[in-house]
Amino acid sequence: MRRPAWRRTALAGTAVLVLLLVPLPLPKDSRMGHAAAGAVHVLLFAGLARAAGSVWPERISRGFLWLGLALLAAVVETIQPLVGRSAGWADWLYGAGGAACLCGGWPLRPGTRRRWVALGALALFPPVWEAAMWHQEIRAFPVLAQSGAWWARRSWTLNGVDLSVDPHRRFKVAGRAAPDDGAPSPYPGVFRRGVHRDWRGVESLRTAVFWPKTEPAVFAVRVDDRPGNPPYAERFQKELLITQGWNVVEIPAAEFGRSAGGRPLNLENVCQWGVFLVSNVPLDYFLLEPVHLVPARNAP
Repeated sequence: MRRPAWRRTALAGTAVLVLLLVPLPLPKDSRMGHAAAGAVHVLLFAGLARAAGSVWPERISRGFLWLGLALLAAVVETIQPLVGRSAGWADWLYGAGGAACLCGGWPLRPGTRRRWVALGALALFPPVWEAAMWHQEIRAFPVLAQSGAWWARRSWTLNGVDLSVDPHRRFKVAGRAAPDDGAPSPYPGVFRRGVHRDWRGVESLRTAVFWPKTEPAVFAVRVDDRPGNPPYAERFQKELLITQGWNVVEIPAAEFGRSAGGRPLNLENVCQWGVFLVSNVPLDYFLLEPVHLVPARNAP
């Protein structure tokens, strides 16, 4: 084995680690940005597999090479949150899959075109999947969140809760246990950033909340037309008294079209909406029906 080959492999490994661990200014809600990151994971680990394969001893199965690269991908995903990068099992799968494409082995043996076809398909999968989810969500509008739909599993911000779907296909928002050294998160609830941001021409926002406890609780529905966490006066927020059982929630557009401070909201660019608990009571769980906008009667 020639020394330059080892040097190329070492440089390739260093480049992969630098590219995956250096913090990048990727917006949290940049969906295509995260899809592109998935494709980059595929290509980087495929390139590393090719470089490492050039110095891999022929007497040792390339399956061990793939295991090593898959372990490296897992280590990278573990470290990324510590350096300000997002991490997830999907990125690990993309990295391990990209390495598998060029590590060889049946049915992707070195020297065949199958591995290149597989690599191309895997690299294209993240942006194609993102485009499909974007298209489905656009078609589902004026539905803002539909339990059971693939597109509705993404783009949530969870504050002190876990989000799942119950057997009756309703959103279940369960409170997380408070840490040993701290108090529960204030205002536990869910927020979602939609693809379709133009809410003009609607009559109302409608959903239903199930509260299991006998004591009533105060919830709030929030609508933001500005990114981040705008102050109370710059967002719409309506508090509702929720009693035990199912509670229908319907808010006219004339109400959510203005902020708490009286400013008309830009309904052409709604950044996010949310439902959360205001009362200072322990949250076991609450259920949320699909959230949708009701079109105005004269809307096209």
